[in-house]
Amino acid sequence: MIRATCIICLLGVFALTNAQRVTIPNGVIQGRHEYSQRGIKFFAFQQIPFAEPPIGPLRFRDPVPAKSWSGVLDATKNDRICYQQIKSPGVSLENEDCLYLNVYTPVEPSTNQSLPVMFYIFGGGFVNGTSHFDIYGPHYWMEQEVVVVTVSYRVGPFGFLSTGDLVIPGNYGLKDQLLGLKWVRDNIKYFGGDPAKVTIFGQSAGGDSVTYQMMSSKSKGLFRAGISQSGSVLCPWGYQRHHKDLAYDLASFVNPNFNRESSSEELLSYLQSVPARDLNSAAAGDYPQIWYDNQMAQGFTFTPTIEPEHENAFITERMYEALESGHMQKVPLMIGICSEELIWNFSDMESFSSWAQAIDNNLTYLVNDNMGLTDDSSRKEAGAAIRRIYTNTSFYEHPGKLVQFFSDNSFGRGIIHHAKVQSKFSDVYFYQFSYIGSMPGQHPYVPEANRVAHSDDNSYLWVYHNNSNLNQMPPGDILTSERLRILFSNFAKYLDPVHDGTDILGIESWPKLEPNNFQYLDINETLTIKKDLKKDVHDGWVDVYEKLAVKPFDTF
Repeated sequence: MIRATCIICLLGVFALTNAQRVTIPNGVIQGRHEYSQRGIKFFAFQQIPFAEPPIGPLRFRDPVPAKSWSGVLDATKNDRICYQQIKSPGVSLENEDCLYLNVYTPVEPSTNQSLPVMFYIFGGGFVNGTSHFDIYGPHYWMEQEVVVVTVSYRVGPFGFLSTGDLVIPGNYGLKDQLLGLKWVRDNIKYFGGDPAKVTIFGQSAGGDSVTYQMMSSKSKGLFRAGISQSGSVLCPWGYQRHHKDLAYDLASFVNPNFNRESSSEELLSYLQSVPARDLNSAAAGDYPQIWYDNQMAQGFTFTPTIEPEHENAFITERMYEALESGHMQKVPLMIGICSEELIWNFSDMESFSSWAQAIDNNLTYLVNDNMGLTDDSSRKEAGAAIRRIYTNTSFYEHPGKLVQFFSDNSFGRGIIHHAKVQSKFSDVYFYQFSYIGSMPGQHPYVPEANRVAHSDDNSYLWVYHNNSNLNQMPPGDILTSERLRILFSNFAKYLDPVHDGTDILGIESWPKLEPNNFQYLDINETLTIKKDLKKDVHDGWVDVYEKLAVKPFDTF
């Protein structure tokens, strides 16, 4: 069946001066033009279908390439997002038919130019997020002479439910991203992009996704580099071990009378029959509370998982072992963290102090399930060793050290380890974003903790919410935004983040990370090359894992 589309007539609501048409193999697309804050004209093509709607029998199935359409596709707005397990602004746009992408180009497509392509994957813990223009406005990027693509993918149960067998193997959100990359390979040339110069980048779960794409053989040849902001396949929140239990729990929350002895086939049939809104409400309501106590440390409810061997499997190995063995696409990687990823989580110091006391009284709270420790004595021993990495006294006396633990446990530890291991197999550039500016808003001050939180770096890259006019921001914020975009876009253009940007960057080079020489770029009011980020902490964690944890490891 041909996809229904909105036909734009010559006398329609879009003036010809604001219209831009592109013809791809699937049909004709009409976009529009916009201007960046500095007057750079660019062309926006929004909500282009790259997959058939994943509804009915296509729910919990691999995405199917979009069919052709007749007439002219209206690609001038975003009016839908995928269902969100965690509610946030814009949820009124939720729709199970949500597999679309946006293309933004600073060159008129008809000019036959061929610019590097930056393919962005949004974050949100694999349970929420969107590629909507109002959240990820590309205006800043259009000054960098790159084509930008933002892709939607299924999140929550729709994207990551799994029964651990061939009935619902899972990872549909990652496979949506993969199909989006194939669409770029086949179509980006019509928008002025070079399919041979694609860089994938993303933040948080998007950065996690970048590294998952790099670890999967299914993505081979679809990109030549990756940029991961605060994400890695080794981050514990981005992997789920209890996928089968979660799938049956979801059915039981939708229908308390559901027979948990049902087969995977019966479970699939039932869950495909449930209205999307009801299914999402179960996942977004009481359901997560059972698992939320330690989701950041142990894995969000619906995230990537290991699939059984089959033709379309996205990953079939433990990522820790695969990374150590070099089972990845050996392309250049830029990867980094914010200086205190979880500082935003501790605004209530009274509650935080009580939390610190509770942890001091029961150090097993510090032990990740990935360590494989089940008996209480082993967990207590490991917990005590973990606290000693940060303090020889108590977290109650040193709350900033507990903030550091949470930041490292969810992000820093796994990301630094990932970079060190991957540097054995490909070029790796590591950074820490340490700039304290006004664009992300204020975060709490905790003695002995750093100040720059998770997602702060993204505020300088995209137009959304409180940063819609860059020219009105403080000079330091403007400079930081320009520097970040130069580093990222140079990497996409030349595979060298500095290249010819030395004047504004203030550095002549950014050394690659080596397994035994951890040099990294500290992005602050000035850019500075430093060494051995969190060395004592990382070495302490490696020591704890080697001496006390039980292999095999899934994450780190």
